[in-house]
Amino acid sequence: MQFSPGNIVRSTAGRDKNHLYVVVTLTPNRVMVADGHRRRISAPKPKNIIHLQLVRHQAGCVSTDDEVRHILQNTDSQADEKGGN
Repeated sequence: MQFSPGNIVRSTAGRDKNHLYVVVTLTPNRVMVADGHRRRISAPKPKNIIHLQLVRHQAGCVSTDDEVRHILQNTDSQADEKGGN
């Protein structure tokens, strides 16, 4: 599965299971993700690619923590409306 900066992903393993993140950068073995609250863009969380599920393709990169929070809040609201998680 190909991830790119700006994609919205869900953690499938670990303490943060089912937590939504935005992909910030990619490294050869890991994806660096941020949620704008606990994990900011300046200090993203490294996640193994196999522990992430793509939720939605997002166009372009995000540059501020406010943008990340706004994107994730809208994604979470849409999932609630559809009866998802």
